[in-house]
Amino acid sequence: MTTATSDLSRLFARQIDEKKLNLPTMPGTAAEVMELCQLEDTDAAKLSAVIHRDQTIASHVLRVANSAAYAGQMPCASLQQAVSRLGMQLITEVAMAVSVRGRIFGNKTCAELLAALWKHSVLTGFYTKEIARLRRRNVEIAFLCGLLHDVGKAVLLDNVDRVLGKNELTVPVGYLLNAVHEQHVEAGALLASEWKLPEQIAEAIGHHHEYVTAPRFADMAMTVCLADQLSHLVAPGPFGKAPDEEELRAHPVLEGLNLYPDQLEELINKRDRALLVTESLR
Repeated sequence: MTTATSDLSRLFARQIDEKKLNLPTMPGTAAEVMELCQLEDTDAAKLSAVIHRDQTIASHVLRVANSAAYAGQMPCASLQQAVSRLGMQLITEVAMAVSVRGRIFGNKTCAELLAALWKHSVLTGFYTKEIARLRRRNVEIAFLCGLLHDVGKAVLLDNVDRVLGKNELTVPVGYLLNAVHEQHVEAGALLASEWKLPEQIAEAIGHHHEYVTAPRFADMAMTVCLADQLSHLVAPGPFGKAPDEEELRAHPVLEGLNLYPDQLEELINKRDRALLVTESLR
């Protein structure tokens, strides 16, 4: 680790320890959508009524429903049709994705890095859900665990101009990325606490690199770990080393998840679908 990286990492660590990072609040509509989707008597009309109150989420729901990834034979002309087509689980995912992106992926200083991180996050969410489905596990929270696993990196990038000062943004990208990687778990934990995220999501944020240390939800932490690797394989970017397929087939997490080679191959072969779904949420 270089001195420059170490210095920047310490700056981030100090901001985290002193709780001086700027942490956005979760938008009310997203929180209400999450709550509604957990109630047994919620229907498409109730959900669309809530979404109507947030123009940004409403427009994204309609766009996703009519995207290449989800479009039916006829286009959706209303929110209620979109909710009926996508289903309550996917609506929750879209609402959270739109809210997260709008709140902490919008810093213009690091726009290109945040765009790459967003793509990686959505891909990881897709694969977390697909792995859970393949293993016949509960998929309801899987997408959000994957989507938010690296949210600490977004928090730090969103705070970089506050940490360094607007006139000192001359840190090489490599140094910045290394420092962000070193501190992202702790930054993510702060946001998980601020947003009162479910425990499974908080553990995915805190333990996807060290899944054996997860206190209650090691299975989900392992799932996110593999999804993270699949995302790097499908769309290499600046936030992690892309494994080759042979490296991935030898990853110890496969044994922990009891996944066979043909099942891993099935996941790899979902590449085109994964990219299509990710494009719908850009």
